[in-house]
Formats: sequence, structure tokens, C-alpha cells
Amino acid sequence: MKASKAVRSVAVAFIAAATVAGTAQIADAAPANNLTANLAALWTTVLQTPRDQNSFSDGGQKFACWDLGGNVVAPLDDVVGATCTVKPGTKIFVAWTGECSTFEVTVPPSPPCDDPDLAKGAHASIPTPTVTSVTVDDRTVSLTEVTTSVQPITVPANNLFGAAAGSRGQFVADGWVTLLNPLTPGRHTINANGVGPITTIVVKPGLN
Repeated sequence: MKASKAVRSVAVAFIAAATVAGTAQIADAAPANNLTANLAALWTTVLQTPRDQNSFSDGGQKFACWDLGGNVVAPLDDVVGATCTVKPGTKIFVAWTGECSTFEVTVPPSPPCDDPDLAKGAHASIPTPTVTSVTVDDRTVSLTEVTTSVQPITVPANNLFGAAAGSRGQFVADGWVTLLNPLTPGRHTINANGVGPITTIVVKPGLN
């Protein structure tokens, strides 16, 4: 599979989210701009990471748990569901998502990212059927669709696109997302209703 296609494939991702003390809710309502910022941060990290450290390429499952800082972990890969072990209080973001970049428009043209309208391509890149909810330990959580603005990226050597190191480009990401409260210690599963891979989160006390 070419990298330009791999980075647009279905992904169930987990990023940090705010929590409300004392609530039993799985997910809190969050402003769309916060959801969009998290989605932009995730794809910026993915697209700027070399192939050998990237779960969408040669890095494989070893690199499927993305550390975005600020107590944020984002399990994200191409096809196979990730298993990530995190400390209590780790924040969680769930996304059914795709992206389109200027690299995919030009090196080489790659549908649906062969149109200069990156937002249109990003929306079209979300796999079908569309997933508008997921289950977290068998409890249904609704998702909301968000689209990022045009985001700048500078790719490293050995990047997903085969471009020269230091090449600059832009991307837009689209996704159905929600913010989750930190999960309790133990093993948890997040399932895109049988459509995509199942992701496992192990919350383990005592981790550094």
C-alpha cells in the first residue's frame, strides 16, 4: 500500500480530553474548536513523523500509540487496532478520520486528494460507512464531525510521501470525533460498531 493511501485510511484515534470531576459520564460536551484543534495536532504529528517511527508505514504497531504531550496519548494506526498502556488520568480523544495534503495532490496525484480543494478531499477520504458513534466498554458514545483549517507541515527525511527532507506542504483533516473522560484503571475497549479495528486501552497505575 502506498503511503499516500495509507495515511487516509480508517483510523480510530485517542487523544486527550478535559474531565469533569465527580461525573460518571464517559464523554463531556466540548466546543467544536477544541475538537478541531486536537484533530489538527494529531495529523500534524503523524505526517511529520519518519516512516520508521510511524504506525502508517514501516514502524508498525510498535509506534501506534502517539504521545502528543500534556498527558495525551493517541493510539492510531492504519488497519489493525492498537493496544496502548497508559497511566491513570490520561486523556482520550476518539476519531474516525482521514486527511488530504498537497503532497498527495502533486506527488503523485492520488484520489480523492487529486483536487486542490483539500477540505473536499479530506471529507471524501473518510472511509464508508461513516461512523457517527462508537462503543466504549459497550456504552454508546456519539461523535461529531469536524474539519480542520489548512494546516502547514514540514516533512522529515524518510517521510510518508517520499518527498525531499524539509519539504513544506499543507493538509486538511476531517473526522467524526468526541472527547472522553479519562478511563478507570483496568482494560477498556473502543469499538467503531464493528466497522473498524478495535482499540484496547490498558490504564495501569504506577506508570511514570
